[in-house]
Amino acid sequence: MSEGPCQTCEQTRRELQVMQERIGLLVRGLAAVLALLDAEQIEPSMAKRRLLAIVHHRLTHLMTQTR
Repeated sequence: MSEGPCQTCEQTRRELQVMQERIGLLVRGLAAVLALLDAEQIEPSMAKRRLLAIVHHRLTHLMTQTR
């Protein structure tokens, strides 16, 4: 009988860790976009077209990072 976790368990743990990191990145990124939108609702500082472009860019970048 061998000691320590099996190969499959180790692989599963590594995959889980990667998924947790991706989910964390996604949640932090979405929180940042929501904070930007909230700040712009309270005190607008840019044109809506510019804000839409910034939000689109941030979300696209976030999706690329988390794939």
